[in-house]
This record gives sequence, C-alpha cells and structure tokens, in this order.
Amino acid sequence: MKLAQAIIATLTYSDHFGFPLTSSELHSRLIRVKATRAQLIRALAHFPSTRGYYHLPGRSSLVTRRLRRAQLSAPLQSRARALATRLGHIPGVLAIYLTGSLAVSNSGPQSDIDLMVITGPGRLWTTRLLLTLYTSLRSWRRFPHSRHSSGKLCLNLFLSPASYLLPPSRRSLYTAYELIQAVPIYDPHHTHSNLLSANVWIHSYLPNFRPPHRTGGDLPALTTTRITPAYIFEKLAYALQLSYMRHRITREYITPDSAFFHPHDPGIPILRRLRLLK
Repeated sequence: MKLAQAIIATLTYSDHFGFPLTSSELHSRLIRVKATRAQLIRALAHFPSTRGYYHLPGRSSLVTRRLRRAQLSAPLQSRARALATRLGHIPGVLAIYLTGSLAVSNSGPQSDIDLMVITGPGRLWTTRLLLTLYTSLRSWRRFPHSRHSSGKLCLNLFLSPASYLLPPSRRSLYTAYELIQAVPIYDPHHTHSNLLSANVWIHSYLPNFRPPHRTGGDLPALTTTRITPAYIFEKLAYALQLSYMRHRITREYITPDSAFFHPHDPGIPILRRLRLLK
C-alpha cells in the first residue's frame, strides 16, 4: 500500500466513526504504511483539512461535530476519573482505563462510560465480582437493555498481567485502535506501558505507533497455584460467574485470566469495506 492509499484508508476508517484527525493522530494511526512525519506532511498537502483536522472530501462538517462532542465528553470524562479513583480501592484492581468513544472525546450526551479493568494475577474473577456488586449497589452500573445509560459504567473488558498479550482471535485493526486510544484514568502500578509493549502485533497494523517507555520491567509472574483461601475463592468466583453467563455467551471471550464482554466488533463493516480484516 502506498502512502496516499494509506492516508485514504485511515481517513475512511475514522470517517466511519465520524472522527476527523490531526496530522499527529493520522501519523500514529496510519494503516500499514511506515512513514516519517515529514513524509506524511508532504503527502497531506493533497488532502482537505479544516481547522487543522484532515477528513475525506465533502466531510468538513465532521470537524464541527468533533469539537462539539469534545465539549459533551468533558463532564463524562471527569465523572469517569472520579469513579475510577473510588473503584481503585476495590481489592485486586491494578488499573482502570477509559475506552471506546469517550476515550477520544467522541461521545454524545447520552453515552455510557466504557471501562477496561486490569486486575492482579489470579484475582480477575474475584475482583470482577466485587466491582459488579459495588457498582450495582451504587447504581453506577449500566444494566443490559437499560434505557437510561448516560454516565453509567460498562465494565466491558478485564485483563490480568497474564493476559496482557491479546489472543490471535482478538487481534484486528479495530482492537489495535482501541488499545492505543485507551486512557489510563487510574494506574498507580504503571501498567500502561507494559500492556502496550506486550502487544507488539499492533505494529503490523499501525507501524508508526510508538508505545510509552516501559516503566514496570517484566510482566508480573503468574500467581502461585498454592491452595489458599484467596485461591479457592477465585476458583469459586470464576465457576459461579461462568455458570451464570454460560447460556448468555455469544461471541464473548472468557478465560480464567481475561474477559471480553463486547460480542460485536463495530469495526468489522468498515474493515470489510477496506479489505483490512486480516
């Protein structure tokens, strides 16, 4: 793929989400073509831009939309940070990330708050159980099919250090974007750099992206299998939650060390259009 084609593909992909890009964003998100910033800037001279944002021809209205959505997203982002600080006190929580459209300030007024939770090794299902109970009791959690979702929390993704590297079935351009756009809003253990560095496959889709410098050294060792009350409770929590979800699971991905609760990949239609599914 040539640079001009990569720019068109990248703008088309972002257009699908109504999101024009700055030159810096375009560089880090450039699909499958490695280029310097200088090379990109020269190539962008042939593409339309409005107020510093690049977009497809005839789509300048998206710039106003993006700026408006940034204003609408700000209160929800503040709420997310405040709640994440409180959720961080739940035993087993290592980090909480803001994901989805709100992470890039592209949410509407009725948007919910998508979160990714990093838990301690061997504590994922105990931590999820505690978070689910706590957020439900506080009326912070969004329930399935709820009509009132504005500002509610969706705990869509759980990982532990053992599952930082996403499985092949979960690797796609869409997931690569989701990972690099995720914003750590509670991360006292500095998981962010390790999480991104573990997923080197991102560079096959986004070769210009550079993860932050690793600050935490090697990934934490797996938890011991020594029989302890915490170990027994974790196994019980996993078994109970898996039993509850068994007849509801469609395309969700569930393991002892990870849980992906988004059954549908909203990036698939545009990936098919661009022939970028592989």
